Amino acid sequence: MRVTWLGHSALHIEAAGRSILVDPFFTGNPTFPADWEAHLGALDWIVVTHGHDDHLGDTVRLARAYGATVVGCFEVCSFVAGQGVTSIEPMNIGGSIQSGDVRFSMVRAHHSAATIQAGVPVYLGNPAGFVIGVGGRRVYHAGDTDLFSDMGLIQRLHRPDLACLPIGDRFTMGPETAAIACNELLDVRLILPIHWGTFGLLTGTPDAFAPLVQRGRVLRPKPGQPIEI
Repeated sequence: MRVTWLGHSALHIEAAGRSILVDPFFTGNPTFPADWEAHLGALDWIVVTHGHDDHLGDTVRLARAYGATVVGCFEVCSFVAGQGVTSIEPMNIGGSIQSGDVRFSMVRAHHSAATIQAGVPVYLGNPAGFVIGVGGRRVYHAGDTDLFSDMGLIQRLHRPDLACLPIGDRFTMGPETAAIACNELLDVRLILPIHWGTFGLLTGTPDAFAPLVQRGRVLRPKPGQPIEI
């Protein structure tokens, strides 16, 4: 499996001939590698953890351009369908869907979720994380979340190989709480810090996070640099 962090919380997963994007916030993301999309090629799935605009991002544009299927909570899928997306897989927390050798499991996150239209929040369901299994590997994308004890159940049920955890603070876990998640609740081989460095309000950094992690290896790729798991 090849995983590429694209800045903020955006992720690209390639395995078993499948191409999957998670939270594709490209437009307006200062950390997105500008020429990366030109090399995308095929796109099968877009996974949206929640409806905030820095996660929903370019979902509608990309789904329409590539014919990709959008996976997310019922409200997010209904919203993008209303914007012209023709293939959706609505689900909710606790559920899983299987398509061939790809499995999506929607898990809990503690956050909020709405898009903003004309300055007014539009409710888009509950926030979530996802465990994505393909090619014999599993990736846990925590979405935007605080620390919560049920991360231990996510570990027990799904046994991810890679955990993508927000560390930016203010809107999500900071370095200290994300490290507690790694040291006490999750037990993963590889850890990818996400949701940091995009905007000045996000003060958490990998430099503050990595020394606190006692189990698992913290990865520090540049946006657009693929890693193999």
